[in-house]
Amino acid sequence: MRIRPGDEDTICALATAPGLGAIAVVRISGPKALACSRALAPFLPEAPDSHRAYFGTLKAVDGNATKNVDEALVTYFANGTSFTGEESLEFSVHGGDQISGRVVEELIRAGARIAKPGEFTYRAFLNDRIDLVQAESILSLIESRSSMGSANALNQLKGELSQKFLDIEDDLLWLGAQLEASIDFSSDGIELTPSKDLLDRANQLQTEVRELMATYQKGRILRDGLMVALIGAPNAGKSSLLNAIVEDDRAIVTEHEGTTRDLIQVETRLEGTPVTWVDTAGIRASQDDVEKMGIERSLKMRKDADFVVVVIDLSDRGWRERLAAFVRDGRRDEWYFFNKTDLDRSGEWVATAEAELEKYGILARSVFGSAVRGSGLQELKEAVLKPVREKLGVAGGTVVTQSRHFEGLQKIDSSLEKALKLIRGDASPELIAFELQEGVKTVHELLGKVFHEQVIDRIFKEFCLGK
Repeated sequence: MRIRPGDEDTICALATAPGLGAIAVVRISGPKALACSRALAPFLPEAPDSHRAYFGTLKAVDGNATKNVDEALVTYFANGTSFTGEESLEFSVHGGDQISGRVVEELIRAGARIAKPGEFTYRAFLNDRIDLVQAESILSLIESRSSMGSANALNQLKGELSQKFLDIEDDLLWLGAQLEASIDFSSDGIELTPSKDLLDRANQLQTEVRELMATYQKGRILRDGLMVALIGAPNAGKSSLLNAIVEDDRAIVTEHEGTTRDLIQVETRLEGTPVTWVDTAGIRASQDDVEKMGIERSLKMRKDADFVVVVIDLSDRGWRERLAAFVRDGRRDEWYFFNKTDLDRSGEWVATAEAELEKYGILARSVFGSAVRGSGLQELKEAVLKPVREKLGVAGGTVVTQSRHFEGLQKIDSSLEKALKLIRGDASPELIAFELQEGVKTVHELLGKVFHEQVIDRIFKEFCLGK
């Protein structure tokens, strides 16, 4: 199957990361892969064995430059047996940009062209070696930032999520077949109403679709990690808290209010999960245009972050009023870090604050500590990790990580909702069947059985060269 100009070309590219290294791998694939490779590697036999490696010296194709290019191990993959499904070869040469770049240049002189980003995976999709979901999982595997994320991507590469979509398609087709039978009977003058079995099966399918949709939040954390926003009034100690958490002076700390004008993001890892801590501008009424822009970004981050920590300065005499405002305007899942307890010599501040927190019902979501002394930090990290453990701690199961898959499931759910409404209203079987067929079309789009070129471009342009 070819859908774009150039799909029939022989392509080549560096498959390993550029730069210094012990070994570099150059990949070539297409109808002329062996012929182009033999021009550079004359030691290859006329009919090499598939999946066998051959060792020899690479020679310059045109003979103008230094004749010997490098010693190499060249592995041959016959048509229909390679990753791309085409005749392919891989050159394992000494690492470094000079040698690998020279091999690519020689292959181009021999008749190949440089591959586009993701074109090897794209050809595997075109040749039915993988479906579109599996193609996306390869990029997820490359970009995975945690062991759980890579394990999930590998399961999807093996077809776990694809099978879920195929199961949904089977159920939709079964429901459609029952309705088609009703339509056929009605043409013979026999009126059939949708059975209870049909309604139950459609309800069960919708439940399964929604359960799969519900994994997207977990999948997003697996893919991107967690974003934690530190918000509060100026000089509450947000920057000091950030520095203490990441154990580095990443944010400027001064006694002057409004020092932080923009978002400062630093990534750490908690139990293998990437966590990005964001120091924000202090929230207060301001006439300074630059500071106002920073405050607007703080408020947006407060809304968009996965986890919000409101930092309250207990040494500030107006902390009660500030707390009341943050509780009133904030999210219900926000946590509170009461800072500068090291200045509380008598312990009265903490006791007073606890009584105040009981009034708002947020004591269970509060941590007392000192950014300067480092106290309370572990408790705060545990608070951040708790929802992560709850979301990621579910053993096994298929997890949706891509927005395209989530959006597709939403469309299927919408089609099922319309179909169920029609079934309950004893609507015409033709109308119900139409909605179910819309769901089937969406499954085909997810798997790549039918697709738009814009979708293909959107997916594969994110890949690196050589993959």
